[in-house]
Amino acid sequence: MAANTVRLERFITLTNEAAPVYSCWSYRADDPYAITVEFQTSPETWVTWVFARDLLLAGLKAPAGIGDVRFVPFEDQGDRLLLFQVESDEGRASWFLNREDAEAFANMTLDAVPVEQEEDQFDIDMLLADITDV
Repeated sequence: MAANTVRLERFITLTNEAAPVYSCWSYRADDPYAITVEFQTSPETWVTWVFARDLLLAGLKAPAGIGDVRFVPFEDQGDRLLLFQVESDEGRASWFLNREDAEAFANMTLDAVPVEQEEDQFDIDMLLADITDV
């Protein structure tokens, strides 16, 4: 793993189920606007979601997201939780995350690249070269 990478591996709980789901959350300073989450759906299969770091940061404070990824912070019997929902043409899923864990991950990303300093890390020339190389 590169020195500029933040990674959190953990089990999360399916909505209304006790079945754990293994997930890997990662953030790279050289891709400062994005967070990648991979979910293990079988021993050999992982599903990957990429979404804006700003969405997670906003979702820790208030409901956020109107597209394929949404976050809703709430409390349940004293537990601080974060509802994480994803949706695609193939279906949708919801998980409850421990909000303190999500906040710790978000803070690690902010330590790596503070808000409003993303463009200092982002190589727009490389991105343009990648998308125009057809």
